[in-house]
This record gives sequence, structure tokens and C-alpha cells, in this order.
Amino acid sequence: MRTEVIKADTIDAAVDRILNELATDTRRSGNRENVIYFDGWDGLGASAVLQAVAKRLAEPLTRPAGLEFEKIIHIDCSKWQSRRAMQREIAVQLKLPNRVMQMFDKQDEDDDFSGLDQGSRGEIEVGEIYESIQNQRFLVILHNGSNEEIDIFNFGFPLNGYANSKMLWTFQGRFRLDPKMIDKVKKSRTTHVLISASRDERDLQELWSYLVRHEAAQVSCNKHGPGMIDPSVAAECVLYMLKQCSIGSHTVDYDWAIHTSNYWVCDGIITPTDIDKAWQVGDFLQHGLQLLDINNQLSSDESIIMPSFHLSRSTERIPYWISTTTCGFMLSPSGVIPDYMFQYSHRLGVLKLSRCTFSFSSPPFLCCHSLRFLWLDHCEDLQTGSSTTDHHQPDAKKEEKELDNSDMTSWKCFQSLWVLDLRYTDWDQILSAQVMDLMTQVRELNVMGAKNWDMSNLRGRLQNIRKLRVTESTCCFDNNVFSEMDGLELLDFSGNTISQGMTSLSAAASNTSLETVIIDGCDGLKVISLRGCKELRNLFFKGLFRSLEELDLSGTKVKTLNLGEVRANSLPKRIILLGCQKLHAILWPQNIDTEEAPHVLCIETTSTSASVVTPTELTGGETPHAHPHGEGSLQQQKEEKFKGGWQITLTDTRLLRSISPVHSYLSTASVHLDISSAAAVGGSNIQGTSNDKLVQVPPHTSTIMDSKYRDVLKHGSVPAMMMWDCPEIFLWSAERTCIIKVVLHLGQGNKLLGDAPTAITNALLWPDLTCVLATSLHVYNNSSITSIPVAPNRLQWHIERWCRVERCPKLHTIFTLPQGSSVDNFYFLETFWASQLLTTCYIWDRTIFLTSHTFSNLKFLHLDYCPRLLHVLPIHASSLSGLKTLEIVYCGDLREVFPLSPELQDQDTIIEFSKLRRIHLHELPTLQRICGRRMYAPKLEIIKIRGCWSLRRLPAIGHDTKPPKVDCEKEWWDNLEWDGVEKYHHPSLYEPSHSKYYKAKLPRGSLLR
Repeated sequence: MRTEVIKADTIDAAVDRILNELATDTRRSGNRENVIYFDGWDGLGASAVLQAVAKRLAEPLTRPAGLEFEKIIHIDCSKWQSRRAMQREIAVQLKLPNRVMQMFDKQDEDDDFSGLDQGSRGEIEVGEIYESIQNQRFLVILHNGSNEEIDIFNFGFPLNGYANSKMLWTFQGRFRLDPKMIDKVKKSRTTHVLISASRDERDLQELWSYLVRHEAAQVSCNKHGPGMIDPSVAAECVLYMLKQCSIGSHTVDYDWAIHTSNYWVCDGIITPTDIDKAWQVGDFLQHGLQLLDINNQLSSDESIIMPSFHLSRSTERIPYWISTTTCGFMLSPSGVIPDYMFQYSHRLGVLKLSRCTFSFSSPPFLCCHSLRFLWLDHCEDLQTGSSTTDHHQPDAKKEEKELDNSDMTSWKCFQSLWVLDLRYTDWDQILSAQVMDLMTQVRELNVMGAKNWDMSNLRGRLQNIRKLRVTESTCCFDNNVFSEMDGLELLDFSGNTISQGMTSLSAAASNTSLETVIIDGCDGLKVISLRGCKELRNLFFKGLFRSLEELDLSGTKVKTLNLGEVRANSLPKRIILLGCQKLHAILWPQNIDTEEAPHVLCIETTSTSASVVTPTELTGGETPHAHPHGEGSLQQQKEEKFKGGWQITLTDTRLLRSISPVHSYLSTASVHLDISSAAAVGGSNIQGTSNDKLVQVPPHTSTIMDSKYRDVLKHGSVPAMMMWDCPEIFLWSAERTCIIKVVLHLGQGNKLLGDAPTAITNALLWPDLTCVLATSLHVYNNSSITSIPVAPNRLQWHIERWCRVERCPKLHTIFTLPQGSSVDNFYFLETFWASQLLTTCYIWDRTIFLTSHTFSNLKFLHLDYCPRLLHVLPIHASSLSGLKTLEIVYCGDLREVFPLSPELQDQDTIIEFSKLRRIHLHELPTLQRICGRRMYAPKLEIIKIRGCWSLRRLPAIGHDTKPPKVDCEKEWWDNLEWDGVEKYHHPSLYEPSHSKYYKAKLPRGSLLR
């Protein structure tokens, strides 16, 4: 690596030298020097120089010889986010097509559901970047705000070989000023030239000031800031910080992470003509400057993070009392502040007293009528001489009497106060109701280490407050403490102990400003409710919560609920997340066990309402039960069975990835999967296939398909056609239940249904873990899905006991498997109900026959209104041995219920249904067989047949079987085929009955298709 120090007193002079370096034709050079690093003047000014280089080369007609770059890609990532964010910015600079940007959006969304933090997101495969610069000479200008060198080749820019393309980059920018970064560059294998600058003839102090202002201009013109910020203001803010660090860093704790913008505004560096705008500018600059590290804190030794070059040009260090006209800091380890200390400090705006002793009844700063920022740290009362005395007085009258003895008119300095920070200073009076009534302008209150503080004094006061921090304190409060703090933006309630009173912490439901809540452990707190805080996005929740029972974030914009740093044994027993439309992931503590998981988990992401949304409301007011007969509707059954437990309602199944770490809890629970459309019933238009016309269905009157079959319903409504109710949803345990509902809106299709990156069909996709744990499945009112895939994994759907699929007009094959698969799924399935499936031809993939285990425990099989169904389940000899009830109604194209495998058909095998008791077949005009030519049902009890004129045989019965009752048309009975008495297949062995009927001709062609 070649290193060079250039002499330059201005930005332009440095730009000229760097342009000369870029103009060098490296194709003729023996050494490859394509990648150039510029460090500025000890780190300062580097970003401004790179910005000026890009501006100088922006006009192709004025470029000097050797700088004829066909493309210049200027990437400012000095405010670092991630490698992917950098790649996205490259795509923007290259003006790549919109489909490329959609690739970034899609991957970012997927990473959100995986809970991957922004900083860990790497680049994705984007071939269009290389294609856009292929065979062209280009220049990449990179402001690298990360801590690692970037090999630009990984982003699609080839700088190896004999290319004459160049790269100019820097680590510095936004006042990073970190001398350690240049050491990393010196060890680099991809950077060829390292250039730094030093002064030529200019005065050193003047050059330093000049560079600070140019660097500040780079920050102030950021496009994401609150409008255009005056560069001179940004420069003054930097100078202020450098000055304070120089003169008092060893004696004063500035707590830059919290108070940086407070210093700037309260000390008049940012002029508060518009107070809200002033704090916006201050907050933006605080987060934009890299004088602070990733935790917004300066190093304890600033010489490590900033070169002595810059600190030495701020000012000299002055210990102990540090004062300007408007700002003062006092550290008094052993002394007492006299009463007259601040009598001439009328313009004092910022005051910090640390470990000082003064009279709390008449503090010396009461004469500071311009005071904006007051910070008291470990101060003592002159009368008691102790900071540890318990000043809490539970007797309210005693406290009031004490305050009455003080002349409150002399405390007017608190009327102008904007920021109050009280740390380990037991001064009840300053937190009393009387003093708080004076603090009408306070925007920020920080209380640390308070003892027995009655926070009820906050109720109805500090209505202008924006940031409230109460930490490491012992406190008590009544409910609704924050009820009138509608403008609160940040709440930090960490490390506290609730001594008495209410144990519920809640923010104002009307708050539309709260964005950040920090709670790092709290003892005695039972309920945390942030319900209705519509702008809440950032929740930092960690530590130990010994008593916490409930966490309610309903109606917030939290995207990731990170519980990873919460002690697993102190997780809340109930987590409520209703109306959390932005929720993408829940991160759990590592190695969480079954007993530590929450007993109640309520998630609903289909709306933004914090109120409890019932499944009935989600489906447009109609209960999702196709045949509302029997005791109660299916919806009522769900509400009763899954009351409590886990209730998850969402629109994107990728959120279910968050269940994986707590699957041990669900492994012993009853898990019900429920998927439907948000507005498919209740007076909505339901569209079937392309040839089906829209049918308007009035709510609560008939089912959707009634109108499709209205010309053939000669024997009553849909419920009258059914002989047996659908069995109840199966529960392993009533104590542990989980219902997962996926609610689709019109037009969503498969876009929000699963983890398949490319899906040409709208197959219903679920995370594998969910399918493994599911004990029941209900799919209904979905106009998008075409199939429910079954993976070649015998555990998927293995423990499912109950399955119901209805009103899915595009569902072609209900269960599909990969070609050539052989699986043993649905071993425990007992109930299968399919209803009103307009286009379904097969229940099970027609190419795969059931094994001896698949559906071997199926007891109840019901199908109705599936006009294109050809057969139900292809089986082997021992399949369906547990079937007890078979009911099929209005399936016009059905030819055979259980087709046999070819080898069984050739052998003319008798198929035994050893437990079959009930058969109901209604209006199946093309049905020829139930199962093969000959079947045996030794326990058959009831047979009801209507409109099955192509069916010629009934099952044979057992030798000691009571004659089954057969309800059928006499003409059909007279035309049946029999094997004889010796085969237990003879009319005399049955008990037929023939009710009056009229055999009408079925108009099949137009009605059933």
C-alpha cells in the first residue's frame, strides 16, 4: 500500500490532488492502485472532500483529462445501517428498475418476520448491478460509516484485473474523528493508496474552524432531516461539545446520550424561536453526529475517540467550577454552596450541581430566572446533612403544612424550566404537587434513585412533557398517573421497585405521540398496559420482572416484540397484542422451557383497533358455519373451546415463525388452524370459477351454495339434507389451547400465505412446525387457494384429529403431495368435512394411494355440494378401517367414493369396512361404486340413499348383523345387484323402507357446472 500526506489548506486544494490521483491510468501501471482511501486532516474534512469530488465530476463536459468516467456512483453511508442498505443505495444511484427495489422490499419484509435486526442484514443477489456497469469505466465514491472495510467486488463492482475503474472512500465523516480507523486501513488488502492531509500555510486554529464548518454542512443538509439546517448552527453544536469535553471531561458527567440536544437548546446554541422545531433540530443533529459512539456516549477518555489535535484547539481543561454566562457545572465534594453563589447569574440557562450541599428549603439558584436546565446529582440538604434520609411523609397534611411554610412565589424559576434531572437527591419538595404546578413548561423529567416517591403527584400535571425517565427508584402511584400526558414521546421506567399502591403501569390511551418505551426490570409491577398508544414503535423490554402478570401492547405499531433479554422465568403470564397490524416477530429468551412460556397469548394483526376483535367480526358479521343446525354454531364452539389460551389472528403466516422457540408449550396443547376470508359471507359477493356468476347472499338466511342448487333442492333447505352434525373440534386439553386464524382480504392470494419465495399457484402454505403441532384445521370462505400441500414428512398433520374445508371456490385438490411421494400423514384424523367446493375434483392427490396408516383412524367423512368431485380417497385394502359414518350430498360428478389401486381392482378384492355403521348418499347421479365391486361392512346399521341411480350394489353385512335399515326409492331398490345369502348380500338381510317421492329428471349440464 502506498501512503501519501498532501499539503492542503482548503477543501478545493485537497480535491485537486485527489483528482490527479484518480486520473492516473492504472492499466499501464505495474502496481494496481484502483482503490484510494482519504482520511482528511486527522479525520476531519474527509467527507466534505469526497462530496466536493463528486460535485466536481458531475458535469461531464468540464471533467479534466483522465477523468472520463462513464458512471459515477456516489454512496453516502456515513450514517451506517447495514450492508443491504448500502446495496439498496447503489441500486438507487444506478437507477435500476422497480423490480429490483421490490426485491429489497421483499427480503427486508421477510427478515422482519424472522426478527433479524437491521444491522445484520447482508446484501442479496442482484445481478443487475454488474450488468449496468459491465464494460464501462466507473468511479465509486463511498462514505463508509461501518467499522469494517467494504470489498466493493461483493456488490457487483469488479475492480480487479486490468479495469481502469476507481474507488475513492473514507471511514471518516459526521465528525467520527476516530484515529483507530486509519490503522484498519493500513492492514487492508483491497485498498491500494492511503492519502491524508495536513496544513500548508494556513493558521492551524483557522484551518480547524474552517474544516469543522464544512464537515457540519455535510450533516446539516441531510435529506432526512427536519428541513434545511443552518450549517453554522450545526458547527456551533459541534464546537460546544468539543469545548465541554476539553474543559471538564474528567470532572463532569455530561451524560451526552440523554442530554446532548438539551444542552444545545437550553444553552441557546440552537435558538428556540420555535421551541418544537428547535428540539427536532437538536435530536436530528444528536443522532447524526458520530462524535458519539453507537450508544450515543463519548469515551471516558475523549483522546481515545478524538485526536488530541481537535481537543487542543477547543480550550484548556478547567477543573471543578466551570461556568460561562449561560452554563455552569459545579462539583463540590466537601464544600457547601453559599446562598449568594448565583445572585449575579440571571442569564444562567444550564446548571448542574453534583455532590453539593445547600438548603433545600431555600436553594441558591432561585434567583436564576432564565434557568432552562437544572440537574441535581447526589446533593444533600444543609439542614440534614444527609442524602440518604427518608423524606417520604405518608401523611399528606404534614407535607402540605411543610410546603405552606415556604414562600412559593420565590420558586418562579421553575416556571421557565424545560429540563429537570434529579439523581440520588432526596428532595421531596421539588417533586411535590405545589412545585410541579409551577413546571408548566417542563419537557423532560429524569428521576433516578428516588426513595418512596409518590408518583401520583404527576397526575394532571406536566402536560407539556415529552420525555419522562424514572429509574432505579422506589415509588408508589395510583392508576392513570400518565392519563393527561398526551404529548409524551419517551417513557423510561427501568429498575424500579413498586412499594405500595397500584401495580399497573399504563400510558394515556389518547396518546398519539409516544414512540419509545424502555423498561429494564421492575419489581412489584404486575401489569404493563400501553394499549391504544398508536405511534408506539420502539419497546425496549428486558431484565427481571418478579411479579409481572400481563403485558398489553394492543393498538400499537410495534414491529418486533423483543423479549430476548427478559429473564425467561419472569416473562408475563399474559401477552395481549390486539390490533397490532405492524407486528412481524416476537423474539423469546434463549432456552425457554414449557412452564416459562405465557399461558395466554393473544395476537391479532388484521386491524389497527386495540379492542378485542372476535372471529365473527373478522368474517363480516356471519358465523363461519355452513350448516347452522344442531346445538350452537361452529363459531360459538370455537369461542367456547378456545376461550383463554393462545389466540392468534393474522394475515401472514410468516409471523408463525415466532412460535418455534416456544413450541414445547404447544406440543402438549390443542392447536387449531383456521383460515378464512375477511368478508366472504354476511351479504358479501362470493365469486366461484370464471364461469360462475356473482351471487348475492343475504346474511343469516341461507348458505352460499343454496342459490347454486335452488332448482334441485326439492326436499328442503341445506340443513334438512344433513343427517348428522359435524363432530366437535377435538381438544387434547382444555387447559392448554391455541387457535391460529389466518384472515385473508380480497385479492391477497398467496402473497401473504407462507414461506415459498415463488409460488405459481395459490397453495395454502404453513410453517412446518405449525402443521406438526396442529390438532384441528378449518379452511373456509377463501377465494384464492388452489390446494393444501402435504410435505413428504410423516410428522406434518400427523396428530390432526379434525379437519373441515368449505366454500373455497378455486380449490382443485384439497391435499396435494410432491410427485412420487409416499407418506403416512393424517394417522390420527377422525373427522373430515368438505362442503361447497365448486371446482374440487379430488380430496387427495389422485396419483398417490393411501398407505395402511393414512386416514386409518378416520371415523366421520362428510361431503356436500362438490359438483366436480370425481372421487374421494384412493385406498389400499386396509385403509379406512376405522370409518363409522359416510355422508355425501349433491356431488354430481362423483363416480366412485374410494377407488382401489390397480392391483386390487384386478384381483376383485373384497374391501372390508369393519366399523362402518352409517351411510347417507344423496343426489349422486353418476356414482357407480362406493369402493370397488364388492365391499363388506359387518356393523352396518343405517343406509339412506336418494338420487343415486347409477349405483347398483350395497355393502355385504355380517352373518350375525341386525338387518340394516335402508331408506331409498323403491325403483332403485328393485334394480340392485346381489351376490346371494351365502355371501351375506341379499335383500332379505336388509330392512328397506320407501317414502313417497317423485323422481324428477336432473338438469345436470347447466346447474352443476
